[in-house]
Amino acid sequence: MRHPFRLALLAAASVSLPGLASAANGCADGTFSATHSPDGNATSILFDDFSAMAGGASGKRRSTTTCKLSVPVTQPGGHTVYAVDYRGFASTEDGQTASLRTTQDGKKILQYEIKGPLQDDVAISDKVGVSGSDTLDLSVILGATGELDENSFESTLSIDSIDFARIGYTTTASVTASLDQIARQRQSIALDLMDTAQNLLGQQSRFDEGSYVAAFASSDAAAGFNGRWEAGSGVSVLGGAAMVNPNRTEAALDTLALFAGAVRYTSPQSTWRAFGEVGAWGSPDISASFSRSYQNLDAIVFASGNASGSLFSAYGRAGVIYAPDDLNEFALSTRFTRSWLDLDGYDEDASGKNLFAAHIKGGRSTSDTVSAEFAWSRKLDEKLDYTILGAVGRTFAGDGAKAAVDWVGDAKGKAEDQNFATLGGRVGWKFDERWQLDTAVSATFRKNDKPDWNIGGQLKAAF
Repeated sequence: MRHPFRLALLAAASVSLPGLASAANGCADGTFSATHSPDGNATSILFDDFSAMAGGASGKRRSTTTCKLSVPVTQPGGHTVYAVDYRGFASTEDGQTASLRTTQDGKKILQYEIKGPLQDDVAISDKVGVSGSDTLDLSVILGATGELDENSFESTLSIDSIDFARIGYTTTASVTASLDQIARQRQSIALDLMDTAQNLLGQQSRFDEGSYVAAFASSDAAAGFNGRWEAGSGVSVLGGAAMVNPNRTEAALDTLALFAGAVRYTSPQSTWRAFGEVGAWGSPDISASFSRSYQNLDAIVFASGNASGSLFSAYGRAGVIYAPDDLNEFALSTRFTRSWLDLDGYDEDASGKNLFAAHIKGGRSTSDTVSAEFAWSRKLDEKLDYTILGAVGRTFAGDGAKAAVDWVGDAKGKAEDQNFATLGGRVGWKFDERWQLDTAVSATFRKNDKPDWNIGGQLKAAF
């Protein structure tokens, strides 16, 4: 009985397509017929005499037969995957073998071998891909071996039909866009943790506040401790640590520990002063889930994978302080930050749903951020003060996401440079000589993103 797929195809399009096969010893003219479905997504080739025979009374110890196929590709501009079914009959005895081998562009893509006694129908299934070509070119080689013996049957493998059905199609643009998503998610890790790190380093506090330690919590799912120590001679040390459950990044991050530290030097007290600051922040253990989407045929495929690693950022900051009186303080500065994100590679699960699975390469990616910052702090009285701050800047995307994609090959995605602006404020209430309670709110605006709001508070103890 013929396979139902082949019967449906023959019923749909019974037109023979010449030129689909060639090679006189395997599929000479008149020994095969081919049909193509009306939508161009399936092709079936039927053979009258495509076989290899050796051993027994055949007069040959080894035999090979080749048929070269050239199947039309419906959409030649992208990457197409076909399911291929080979159906036929095999007859072998002890000491005999039969094999089917398929090559594409000289490379072996399928090897099927039968050893020992077998007399039965055979069905062999495989997948094959083609990129940027209007034909799928394959060479199918049948082989048979066996000892010559007039009293034995020959080793035989014959193929009755080869069916091709298109099961996947995507474009380079779609794959690249999906890896752009991964690159943006990687970039977002450093960008979104940067706000928390700067709060650990006293960004929202008055510049000349003095030495303190504080406990804080904020709506960006962070809680921890930070502080500042006036070491003398214009030198101060800032730092802190927090547990963060990031909920704003495009990547899904597990709870992580964030650490930050910096050293600042400020010139001697006067109306105008200069300052410089260097510091670093990061997390030694980051676990993230990344996701991407791409087009396959008429459907959108969603795929994801997990990676772990670490983040380290170093920055330099320089500026001036203008204090016209004891109540007001203005700080103007520029900041340069470089972030290094080291992540393991990961493999997506390949399946019928995720046919073009990506195998993301691990390694280090970098990004640079340049910003101009402004802060105005004012004392209302002995107990109340406030700070209004703002910043504008740009993040320059560095290395992208590299991957090997099934049926496509090597591909790379890249994040875009991003402009951003931040506006925030803090109100402090000093309820005795040592203790102060601060509340703060800020919003960061980035291109194509919703405003990122953060509300928090901290309890400070001066020393």
